[in-house]
Amino acid sequence: MKTAYLIPLLTLPLIFANCREAKRTVSEVKTEVATAGDVTFARSAFESLARGDASVAEKIDWPVFTSIGENVGASYIALPSAIEKEKLVNAFITQFATSFRENGGSIDAFTNWRVTAHDSAHTEVAADSSSGILSITVSERDGVEKVSSLNMIK
Repeated sequence: MKTAYLIPLLTLPLIFANCREAKRTVSEVKTEVATAGDVTFARSAFESLARGDASVAEKIDWPVFTSIGENVGASYIALPSAIEKEKLVNAFITQFATSFRENGGSIDAFTNWRVTAHDSAHTEVAADSSSGILSITVSERDGVEKVSSLNMIK
């Protein structure tokens, strides 16, 4: 009879250990889902930018944005009016898409989209191409995902 009481007591630590394992796994899954969302967001933003789609403007954090080593954000902040800022944004998107096409760029040439770094402030997403590795930083500003940098690493 004492054995019947002893078995549940011995299995109790195993049950709690499994609960802790489940919590850790749920946390990891949440991170994987969040970073997978960042990959999708970064890829979508890049593809829209490469096509010259003006709607990509809302996906970019213009005040801090850097592109291929150029601090676009500093130029953006220096502009005195919303009209001039809008002109800069539209010109950047158009010029990026034009340059991308003129240099033989192809959206399909970017493969192996993945997260290379992630913390609470940002996620770095990378994609491979024959020209090098595209690196896109996705940050959160006021609860909204935005692309804060875009670079090519050779």
